[in-house]
Amino acid sequence: MKYKALILTFASVLLLSIARLPIHMGWVVFIAWIPVAHALQTKDLKLKNIILMAAIWAVTYTAIVLNWIALVTLGGLFGIMLFYTVAFSIFFYFSHLIWRKMPKWGWLGFICLMISFEYLQQYGETRFPWWNMAYCLADYNLLLQVLDIGGMSLIALFILLVNYMVDKVLQRKYLALGGIVILFALWVGYGLYSFYSIKLEAKPLSVQVMQPCISQSEKWDEDQFDSMMAVFDTLSQQAAVEKTQLLVWPEAAIPKYLRHDPLAMYRFRSIISDTGLDIFTGFPDFKRAPADYFSDAYYYNAASLFKPDGSPSAIYHKNILVPVGERMLWMDTFPFLAKLNFGQANWEYGKELAYYQSHGYRFSPSICYELAFDKIHHRMALPKNAAGGFNKMDFLVNLTNDAWFGTSYGPWLHMVMSRFRAIENRIQIYRSANTGISVIVDPMGRELRQAPLFEVTNLSAPLYTCPQVPVLRYIYFYPALFVVISVVLALIGAFKSIFISKGR
Repeated sequence: MKYKALILTFASVLLLSIARLPIHMGWVVFIAWIPVAHALQTKDLKLKNIILMAAIWAVTYTAIVLNWIALVTLGGLFGIMLFYTVAFSIFFYFSHLIWRKMPKWGWLGFICLMISFEYLQQYGETRFPWWNMAYCLADYNLLLQVLDIGGMSLIALFILLVNYMVDKVLQRKYLALGGIVILFALWVGYGLYSFYSIKLEAKPLSVQVMQPCISQSEKWDEDQFDSMMAVFDTLSQQAAVEKTQLLVWPEAAIPKYLRHDPLAMYRFRSIISDTGLDIFTGFPDFKRAPADYFSDAYYYNAASLFKPDGSPSAIYHKNILVPVGERMLWMDTFPFLAKLNFGQANWEYGKELAYYQSHGYRFSPSICYELAFDKIHHRMALPKNAAGGFNKMDFLVNLTNDAWFGTSYGPWLHMVMSRFRAIENRIQIYRSANTGISVIVDPMGRELRQAPLFEVTNLSAPLYTCPQVPVLRYIYFYPALFVVISVVLALIGAFKSIFISKGR
């Protein structure tokens, strides 16, 4: 029986992995969870079998979907496999416990635990929400429109409910077919309603995003700085000729501590002066640290808006850092971990969001990995005002550098997140990626423009705004209910297990 459970687990994770790849088979996610659900109903599963199931799950999914991480850090890839072996061991253990002790509540426990797992990936220093099953439906824009009501967790709920009902149909309980029809009728119906009812307003602001395609080896080579800036200059001049008002450069476009490097600032300012553009760009930044700190300064992954008139703008310091890749875990609690060197940058966490204006239009930025986090984007797109309402931004920008991942599908997996964040907040997103994939996505999640990998270009598209505040902004915390239900079911299952054991 244990081998059957392992085979079923492998079948599930293989289907789920296929659904995530850019091969347009996302629909597979609607049956992907059924095999592992049956595996977890196996009565004689031991803890060692559950751990082995979790290891198969974590290793297979990571190897297929996230293998491109090895291009940056092979150790990091194995670290993810290990971490998620532990995480899925916990998830599988409690799912199995609920199914064993309360069979009638098994699917409810499974669904709530899975949604809780995804939701909790928004928090803590190990946060890595690339696993969210909703991304499997990236190609189905009509189904994504419900994001403005319930976000990623609502789509995860719908996906798991379809799996549950398909499982019932396979057991010849054909009444579940009606449930599938009703669910998709409501799901698709809301998508159609959104497209017909939500009105977008075209605005006159001309925004372009730059894709300069600077290689990693050239980017950090001091001898290549002038030639690199020449590329930025040429593309900026082209944007100026096309009457652009705001030009967005990618993450760490200027690989200098710009605010502290007069020569780099002079070179950058000369481009702004010659073109007359507002330029929003990424760059590293630092400020002095106290003498008792492990480093001489606090270093940040930063970005800001620079205008021809020289007026100052706030500096945005990246709030969410890639675990280990950009900062060693738990350094604040265990300072000695800062001495471990796996090639990470050890940036500091930014504490605040930043909001900017260009030619009368307001926007807020995110940097790279932050695009995976919906909660922070709610605050970027819809900051609260003193009256308790929301001052909605006109658009968002995302700066990134996916050059690390070459021609793998890593940049594609990263780029499609733009569609989700745009729909969740009904806001346009301009994404500037150094080597691609740069994209401009409207508030309905439609790609207005996209630049292929390694194409040197600027992208432009009309700015569309949507004044409405999505329902999700008011209830973004609701997935915590699934966490509560999961805990209650797990505790009941655990007490039943203890009670039965003592009764023996």
